[in-house]
Amino acid sequence: MDEAIENPTSDTFVTGALVVYRMRDDRNSMADFHQNGTITTLHRLTGDHNLEALSYVKQEKHGQAIALVLPCLVSECEGTALPRIVDEISKLDWLGRIIVGIDGASAESFNSAREIFAKLPQNKTIVWNDDPAMKAFDSTLGIENISGKGSNLWRCIGVATNFQEISTLVFHDADVTTYDGSFVAKLAHPIIDSRMGFNFVKGFYPRFDNNGFNGRLTRLLVNPLLESLSAADPGNDQLRFLQAFRYPLAGEFAIERSLAASLPMPVHWGVDIAMLSTMRTRGCRVAQTDLTDRYDHKHQSLSTEDPNTGLHRMAREVISTIFDAAGGSTIDPKVFKDNIDNAVIANRVNAISNGLPSNSAQEEAAAKLFASLVQEPLPSLPNDLPSWEVIQSEAPGRCADLLSIVESQSISEGRI
Repeated sequence: MDEAIENPTSDTFVTGALVVYRMRDDRNSMADFHQNGTITTLHRLTGDHNLEALSYVKQEKHGQAIALVLPCLVSECEGTALPRIVDEISKLDWLGRIIVGIDGASAESFNSAREIFAKLPQNKTIVWNDDPAMKAFDSTLGIENISGKGSNLWRCIGVATNFQEISTLVFHDADVTTYDGSFVAKLAHPIIDSRMGFNFVKGFYPRFDNNGFNGRLTRLLVNPLLESLSAADPGNDQLRFLQAFRYPLAGEFAIERSLAASLPMPVHWGVDIAMLSTMRTRGCRVAQTDLTDRYDHKHQSLSTEDPNTGLHRMAREVISTIFDAAGGSTIDPKVFKDNIDNAVIANRVNAISNGLPSNSAQEEAAAKLFASLVQEPLPSLPNDLPSWEVIQSEAPGRCADLLSIVESQSISEGRI
């Protein structure tokens, strides 16, 4: 197999039997309006596909009911992606509130990070998750030593419960290098617009750059694993539900605030899959929306030799989460290996058809690791954090206590 294939047709859109992506500068629409599975897919079918969402959220009664939640690491505040994201968000004058959760910060680095968000004109709440007072608050709930994206989401949701004017929460990552402010409106619109009336919306997109396809965990693990499990248990509706998502590991989603407050929160790398499974269990109305032609963020190393870091750790925890969601279904490792190999081939020729490079060695290394992991003992996942609804019912006033701690941290000029 070739190590890399040059791109001689960067402006060409090649169609055929394969599912293909548009090229970098084609901002028109997805090539189909296909609906598949038990969720609704919202496509971008026209050149002005963002206008309906934007016109709706710009109505004050709608936009002011939306809060953007941005979980981030303090190290991301030193990168190039987050300042650009903040620039984009600052243009969303219709947005009701922004809640930023910062992980991994000392007092000094938190103060520095907070300055990045000072320019935002919207109501804003900046959360220092590593504040000693926050750790003491966690202890009063019987929670110790939590960290990571799941706990960041959980704490930001707890803060959001204090703002009764907010009905919809939009979440996205802080390391998106291809970010566009329209993401927020696109995610929120299907929830706040009563003509659609969804409870939960997931974003999807293709992940690629000039070096080829990214998103190895989705392409070479999640999709082949779900396919293998479904083949072994074709009557499993939970698996069929998960298979309907085009990018189940996407960090971009929107949810009704009251629903978010009722959810236990996973604190492992399978949080996105676990949340989707809960949506089906709750009987929620779920949609996925096409956000952009090209999406990318920072890349994790494969970390073949160390199961506690990089994609290696993420893969193990995602596999455990999917098997939990499958409710006891099992797979034939050979069938899974065949499905991964087929995925490698399909993605390679998809890249070729679009004039994108394809690194066969990297793809096959990831495929080999993922195929081996399903034959190893799976890690035990930590218990979920309790929902804020449960916390409030057992100890009324705790969400207000949380907000008081957050407000004592903040000296920024924005309106709190």
